[in-house]
Amino acid sequence: MKKILITFGIIVLAFFFRFNNLNWDENFHLHPDERFLTMVGTAMKLPTSINQYFDQKTSLMNPANIGFNFFVYGRFPLILTKYLAVVYNFDNYNDFTILGRQLSAFFDILIIFFIIKTVELLEKKNRFSPNLKYWAGFFYAIAVLPTQLSHFFAVDTFLNFFMFGSFYFALRYSMKGEKTSPLRDIFLSSVFFGLALSCKITALFILPLNLLFLIKTIFSQRQSLIKTAGFVFVYFMFGYFTLRLADPYYFQNKNLFDPTISATFIENIKSLKNMTIKSMDNWFPPMVQWLNKNTVIHGLENNIIFGLGIPYAILVITGMIKVVLSFPYIRQAQHKLRRESIPILIILFWTLGFFGYQSIQVTPTLRYFIIIYPFLSIFAAIGIEYLINYKFKLKDKHILYPKKYSYIFIFISVCILLLWPIMFSSIYLNKNSRVTASEWIYKNLPSNSLIIGESWDDVLPMGVINNYGKQFSSDQLPIFDQDTDDKWQKMNDMLMRADYYVLSSNRGWGSVMTVPEKYPKMSQFYAKLLTNQLQYKKIMEFNSFPKLSIFLACASKNFQFSMNDQWSDEGFTVYDHPQVLIFKNERHSSKTF
Repeated sequence: MKKILITFGIIVLAFFFRFNNLNWDENFHLHPDERFLTMVGTAMKLPTSINQYFDQKTSLMNPANIGFNFFVYGRFPLILTKYLAVVYNFDNYNDFTILGRQLSAFFDILIIFFIIKTVELLEKKNRFSPNLKYWAGFFYAIAVLPTQLSHFFAVDTFLNFFMFGSFYFALRYSMKGEKTSPLRDIFLSSVFFGLALSCKITALFILPLNLLFLIKTIFSQRQSLIKTAGFVFVYFMFGYFTLRLADPYYFQNKNLFDPTISATFIENIKSLKNMTIKSMDNWFPPMVQWLNKNTVIHGLENNIIFGLGIPYAILVITGMIKVVLSFPYIRQAQHKLRRESIPILIILFWTLGFFGYQSIQVTPTLRYFIIIYPFLSIFAAIGIEYLINYKFKLKDKHILYPKKYSYIFIFISVCILLLWPIMFSSIYLNKNSRVTASEWIYKNLPSNSLIIGESWDDVLPMGVINNYGKQFSSDQLPIFDQDTDDKWQKMNDMLMRADYYVLSSNRGWGSVMTVPEKYPKMSQFYAKLLTNQLQYKKIMEFNSFPKLSIFLACASKNFQFSMNDQWSDEGFTVYDHPQVLIFKNERHSSKTF
């Protein structure tokens, strides 16, 4: 009963963080990726037969057949959402997105069960505390990056669930070996792997880890090389046919026995790769932010400070060091214990390996690290268990902390660990900054004003309910174009005509100012604009920083602490809590650019 209550408490905590105001943008669809997925999903039409579903050329579930030729994700999350949307009458532009976010959050919560079961497999052979599995579930429940991605209808949480599920069944087969039906766990691992691939091609990263556990176990059972090859073949066959069922549009034709990959998909991947070349000659706007960035430092900073939180990250590092340092000190006579400690080392090195690999990529966006977060939660659990049970020497005697001190330490630790997820979740308890800015514009700016925004960003104001009967005209500055005379002639003309200039996020200035050699004049422009040195003067600023509010009854005062996170990974702030700046054209000023 105690185990059930603890697990239930962890799930409730995860539910609170993940389902906290899923309609955070009030149906304005402010996340471009989910906006795209919603457009594709609502345009899809359910097949009239099984044969049509598998027919890449005629199926209206295939994005390429409904006007979306460029599609680099797996289609299973969309297919699942589409079927549920039709069944529950949510197949419209707004409800489809909300349903997708609900599914995203639901799958992310389900990962916690796999995390707890994974630690259960490891705890006896590694002499882990029985509490470790609950700590691991708790750490994933409070992790900020999964919490944020659960609020988005994208493929990330679906991918993460199926990847970790695939790993769990491979580990279970490895840990139990002959004590369980080998085909059952191999089948389940391969099915989950196929479903992960049907979410995104990056599911391939879990394959080496899975195969390592499977092959190691088969060899330890002294199976022949032929039998080993047979098990691996079966693994791939199960995964392949699962992929064909979940996402038949990865393939060139409907012949189940023809594994030829779709030429359109291959071409799309090549196009995406060409768009993300790290070169000053690359003018694709989303790449500008990465051109001068140290990706390794970026990966470390953003995962430690924002994705996890510093206290959480310290525990992860402590747990990793504990695992590494414990292994060599197992006495030589304890060969079995050494052997049984190998799986946790393999998991550690795979986690570090993926982190290192992703950190040196051209675009180490924070969300790409989501697949190691279930593993990080396990190492954080090892770290806090080590600190709780820490022994120190005094005059050659081991003295344990009194039990009451352990409880105090746990209470303080939990309070500290909850600070960052609670602060971050506050952004969903408040109105989105773009919505607030739009309402202010309708309320305070003169009707028929010309308001300019920026290309590759959302133009404000959005169509809020109370618009006071006002209308505005808008235009977009070509900020990411090359700094040519023609560009600046357009820019100056628009700036002279406009009444107001709205930066609805830092997508423009946060990228352009990092590459002054590429945008010399644009960088100077932003530097002067942001310091009120131009004819445009800042009149309003809207923020939705992560914050913590504490009301002290004795002082009858509400104390607030907030964190300016605008320097983080662009994808961490721009979608759900961007900073909005509004400038007014003071035409009497002579300070033109």
